[in-house]
Amino acid sequence: MLLMSTPTPNAKTKVTEADRARGRRIAKARTKLELTQAELADKIGVSAGLVGQWETGSTGLTPKKAAALERVLQVSMTWLLTGDDTDQTRRAQTEPELELLQLLRSVPIENQDIFLEIVKSTAKTFSKKKT
Repeated sequence: MLLMSTPTPNAKTKVTEADRARGRRIAKARTKLELTQAELADKIGVSAGLVGQWETGSTGLTPKKAAALERVLQVSMTWLLTGDDTDQTRRAQTEPELELLQLLRSVPIENQDIFLEIVKSTAKTFSKKKT
């Protein structure tokens, strides 16, 4: 099962706008993580040329490679394939939110409650009205 049509070497395959949009999403997620095509390719076990083809929409994704992209690029499969993301509220919406989420994830799980209490206390300080 292919998530995008994969062209055969001798066939001319028309690249659709949906294919191009999917490719732009892959490139956007890759550059957001500051990865080159070669670095992304190395992380998922493909060539940099194949990553380039995905990003132009000229070559299809297998379910296995789409799952690898989802994991490495830290995006949902829904967003990767369609551009929709139904659980946006569960994801960081701004760069500072993303940075805070990454900090929280860097704290050992047994200390995350303490970290969260510190953040909440600090947030209360900023939200108090000045008189």
